[in-house]
Amino acid sequence: MKLELGTFEVADVVISDKSELAGGTLYVDVRKIRELVLEDSNFSGVEVHLARPGESTRIVNVLDVVEPRHKIAGPGRVFPGLLGPPTMVGSGRTHRLSGVTVIETSESLDGEPNFWRDSMLDMSGPGAEYNLFADKLNLVLEFEPKTEFSDEELERLALTNLNRGSAWVEHYHRSVRIAGLKVAEHLAECTRDLEPDRLDTYELGPVDPELPRVAYSCQVLFHLLYGEFLGSLPALVHPNELMDGALVNTHNTVASTRDATHVLQNHPVVRELYDLHGKELDFVGVLVYQGQIKSQDDKEQSTDHALTALQMMAVDGIVMTWTGAGNPGIDVMLLCQKCEQQGIKTTIINTEMGLTPEDTGFVHFVPEADAIVNAGNYEETVTLPAVEEVIGGPKLMEPDLDAAGPLEVPLRYLHGSTNVMGASRLAGVRY
Repeated sequence: MKLELGTFEVADVVISDKSELAGGTLYVDVRKIRELVLEDSNFSGVEVHLARPGESTRIVNVLDVVEPRHKIAGPGRVFPGLLGPPTMVGSGRTHRLSGVTVIETSESLDGEPNFWRDSMLDMSGPGAEYNLFADKLNLVLEFEPKTEFSDEELERLALTNLNRGSAWVEHYHRSVRIAGLKVAEHLAECTRDLEPDRLDTYELGPVDPELPRVAYSCQVLFHLLYGEFLGSLPALVHPNELMDGALVNTHNTVASTRDATHVLQNHPVVRELYDLHGKELDFVGVLVYQGQIKSQDDKEQSTDHALTALQMMAVDGIVMTWTGAGNPGIDVMLLCQKCEQQGIKTTIINTEMGLTPEDTGFVHFVPEADAIVNAGNYEETVTLPAVEEVIGGPKLMEPDLDAAGPLEVPLRYLHGSTNVMGASRLAGVRY
């Protein structure tokens, strides 16, 4: 599988009556964006904002962040299963816009779990130091849900899933993701007939058989793989599939560890393993598995199947990341233990959740987990100054907190601040 990834650097974004890229400036047709969003009757409206680096702006109720990409050649379409059929992607040629993002925001709905729902991005000040998007030009979509329902739709408003909410909430959030992806694809589509500033090729070619075989184990939480939720069994994917948007984030809890689709598209662990492929190791693939598995029997089944897949690939070691929540912390440690007991070396990228220095920071721990990279403690507090503009809604879920600030909050409020996919700007150092 060979993928050419063409990069177009975007230095500025200008609102216009036509979407095009010229001289490093992306011209955005807001009318067209509204048309794309409002094709879905689940929305009553959408506001389009532009948040620039250095502005006194706070974006709240952040659901996801996407990098604009468009498939130029090869099978399928970017974000398969959500935009078009679930055709396997990862080969051919794809164009990307670097330096610009599409951010999806929406206030919480009735029937939606609100624990740890708050998620914010600051474009300046100390909060900007914790996120990956403060130095980018961010096109922010502020979605407004419909408010009138048929009798049949009213039956779907009842809370049915404590993690994801009512059937209507799940349906609405899928619509939000699809709308954001459509806008992202639309923006990148204007590069179809242009030559990129840089063209990179990704292919897992043959290497020295003496090199250690290394896989990446990617734990997810209610993500969509080719448009579908993962069950309890893991899936083996080629790293190129992630670059084409086969894996899309949909979970809305613990903002600090929320791995935006943008991060999955530009996955730091995948990129690092690709860079080392053929030099220090043989990168053999990505194992994606669901982390929110409820029963012990299902946890055993899931990790047993993951171990079997890794053994069939004859791996010598794996890099493991987890979602940063409590229940999934048990799963990642269980898989680590089983791998180590079978001679497969493991390295875990981990975030802490300790309220005091005396807390271990782990929900569960096994002695075999002896190589851990610390991505920060999401209970550590940060002080954020007041801002001039708030995008995404006037308030936070915490009733005593004014979205405009000033604020003193744990890092878990800050989107991606302790990201465990290798995208965090924090690290724990023992000294």
